[in-house]
Amino acid sequence: MPQKRKRQAARQSLPTAKKKSKSTPNLSDRSAKSNPSARNQSTRAKAFHVLSDLRRDPNLSFSQAAKNREVSPRSIRKYIGSQLKQERSGGKLRVTSSDRLRATLHIPSSKPNVLIPVQTKSSKERYLVGEWFAAIKEAARGDFRRLNKFPKRTFVSGVRLPTGSYEVQRILEAMETAEQPFEHLYTMAGSA
Repeated sequence: MPQKRKRQAARQSLPTAKKKSKSTPNLSDRSAKSNPSARNQSTRAKAFHVLSDLRRDPNLSFSQAAKNREVSPRSIRKYIGSQLKQERSGGKLRVTSSDRLRATLHIPSSKPNVLIPVQTKSSKERYLVGEWFAAIKEAARGDFRRLNKFPKRTFVSGVRLPTGSYEVQRILEAMETAEQPFEHLYTMAGSA
């Protein structure tokens, strides 16, 4: 009889909720990781902008850069923490000169409202795509000097960055006829 009581007591002490087994993954967790929310994407984009700001201006403090981009230091550490170095205990935070962080950028195509995703694998590739887009924006204002200096036949993750005058003209026409201005997409992504 004492064994029966021990079993009943053991059953009563177990929590009523079923435990998840480790062998069956939760599908909702998997889809959340592969398709992050717009808020997470915006915060990650802001963290990348803070990283870029800190690289551009060595006198800018980490907290001021976070405040400028309206993102918390905790979120920045979450997304780009591996790129931050502390000089001494309690000293100023510095950033690495380059990184291998992945990010998907979108560039305009020759068709209105069609964006081409470019999956960058480093800060060098992100910088290259940014320089190309800045050259395209200047070409839209009639200044082709920056675009003419841009390296020809440049590929980033298998996507060619067009520099030919005919292709650039078609891209500019598509940007003009687009329903949503292309620059608006970057302001939505968290750039200021």
